[in-house]
Amino acid sequence: MSAAVERLAARMAALDAAGRHRAPRQPTLGEIALQLAAADPEREVIRQGDMRLTRQGMLDMALRLAGGLDRLGLTPGAAIAFQLPNWWEATVINLAAALTGYRVVPLLPIYRAAELSAILPTCGVEAIFIPPAGKVDYPGLIASLEKPPAHVVTVRGDGELSFDVLLDGAPAAPRLPDSRDAKLIIFTSGSTGAPKGVIHTHDSMDAVVRRTAGFWAMDGEDVLFVPSPIGHIGGSIYAFEFPWITGCRTVLEDGWDPARAASRIDAEGASFMAGATPFLSGLLDAARVAGTTLPSLRRFVCGGASVPPELVQEALTAWPDTVVSRAYGSTEVPLACPGIRDRAAAETHTDTDGELAIEARLEDGEVLLRGPQMFPGYLDPAHDDGAFTEDGFFRMGDLGRIVDDRFLVITGRKKDIIIRKGENISPLEIENALLTHPEVAQVAIVGAPDPTRGEMVVAFVVAGDGFDFEAMTAHLARAGLAKQKFPERLERVDALPMNAVGKVQKPDLRKRAAALVAGAGESG
Repeated sequence: MSAAVERLAARMAALDAAGRHRAPRQPTLGEIALQLAAADPEREVIRQGDMRLTRQGMLDMALRLAGGLDRLGLTPGAAIAFQLPNWWEATVINLAAALTGYRVVPLLPIYRAAELSAILPTCGVEAIFIPPAGKVDYPGLIASLEKPPAHVVTVRGDGELSFDVLLDGAPAAPRLPDSRDAKLIIFTSGSTGAPKGVIHTHDSMDAVVRRTAGFWAMDGEDVLFVPSPIGHIGGSIYAFEFPWITGCRTVLEDGWDPARAASRIDAEGASFMAGATPFLSGLLDAARVAGTTLPSLRRFVCGGASVPPELVQEALTAWPDTVVSRAYGSTEVPLACPGIRDRAAAETHTDTDGELAIEARLEDGEVLLRGPQMFPGYLDPAHDDGAFTEDGFFRMGDLGRIVDDRFLVITGRKKDIIIRKGENISPLEIENALLTHPEVAQVAIVGAPDPTRGEMVVAFVVAGDGFDFEAMTAHLARAGLAKQKFPERLERVDALPMNAVGKVQKPDLRKRAAALVAGAGESG
């Protein structure tokens, strides 16, 4: 047993002793796969392009892959990572781990040396699956690391070690893990600080899926369309967990092309999709151009970034068969608000972040959540300090309010508050107001250090030519915001820096704003 495996085992034992597991024990994904493959071996699980994976076919491939990993000398509990696009091979890697006790570490394709140098050694990753050299030289990237994993496996390409080579051998026998064991370690996006390793167990992942599927009334007849990156918690759950636990079929989309997505949704009869704001706006435009109302699509949930209520309403109008709503959650507590249950409520609550599907309370305005879909703790025990209340609620770091006892409205980020002349200012409030301007496509509000005000309010805006500083202040005045909330500086940009799931990278903008204000002139 490697030192990393021993450390994680000790960490899980400590979390167990602390009573952090809130999800009821359930069959693990591996156990479910074995049962379902025996019951209906030819039922399709995953589709990507012309590739079709049935239950039995996927099970056989996963056990052969696990046998290949065993022959490399890996032992149960070892961490295996994948830095892949939305390729079907990742679903086989995940199933192989679930069947034989490996832990998976999903990685976003945008990660480079800085992120990988922190994540891979921290998790003790022993094998990593990557694409061949292309627009990004992933083999070269991994080789450049000071401490690369011992085994680098190339997917869809040649190399010293490849995915196909690992499949070419005797299968492993299933060795199902305990449902309380760590299933995956996934890292936060780092939009508010250094990424943290989030541990999810087989039980916590199962609880996310079962609670959300119940909320959505999802069953085996549904088709889940998944363009969201599988290196993120959302995409990984939709691709890896949902088709086995709910019986639905998942259609993986490699890369985002709105026109292709609209065509695929219609052709596949897709009934569910989730994605960030750019996914919703892009699909809305593409469907309009294609002359389709996406009649098979029963639900679209949108989260991960500011979602203008007007965009949600526009989609509800354009797609009369679809419940479109915002959603809310985090890597630590996925899908805490999985959307809104029905169209009537969705139409009257477009300005909310969804309907709570978890126990919640507010403490000094901060959102606190507790439930079975919650992670038990961080990989680094130090990150748990201050993250939980004594009675087990997780501090989300978001400020909000609860409407009609069940809808959540996020009003700002606790650490994102701008303090100007001693007054707390919520960037989200200003962002939401500016997004109602017809020429504003995207906006991010940040604070920059200022010797007289404490912080200056800076607006980064993607907007049409008619939107300038005067137009901004006039619009905010008409919106009824207090003058002290008006940005003192407007920076027009071609695009906002975002991560792969559509979350604006405000640390980058804060650095830029600080530099602009420090060297600079006045607003405009």
